[in-house]
Amino acid sequence: MADILDQLQINHTFWYQFGLFAAFFFVLSQLYLKPFQKLIEKRNHKLSHDTKDAADLMKSVDAKLTAYEQELSRLRHESRMSFEQAVSEVRAKEDSTIAVFRDELKKDYLKVQQQFAEEKVKMEAELKSHVNELADAVAAKAMGK
Repeated sequence: MADILDQLQINHTFWYQFGLFAAFFFVLSQLYLKPFQKLIEKRNHKLSHDTKDAADLMKSVDAKLTAYEQELSRLRHESRMSFEQAVSEVRAKEDSTIAVFRDELKKDYLKVQQQFAEEKVKMEAELKSHVNELADAVAAKAMGK
């Protein structure tokens, strides 16, 4: 073993340097590395906590979004039904109003048709009397000649 250590040129100063390096590393790890390790652990803990909070918040948001969509769907359905009911009421009123006006127009049409028939009868009678008078005048002139 001594031969191997001599070949690698490892003597007692190596062991002193190794011991000093180990002691120096231990002191530095206690002074500098421990605070960094604590900081990293803190960040990891905060990150995992924030990730959990974000997941819980996403679940809450998803639940609220689902409730909102259901409420929106319900309100759309209610408004559609209300709109259809209003349209059917307006159509019913429109139909009744049209029926009333149609009846009034029929009455007015029949009245005008009756007046027209009366005027026709009057005009025919007047025309017959004029034709008779003219025929009498023509016959009188023809006879008188």
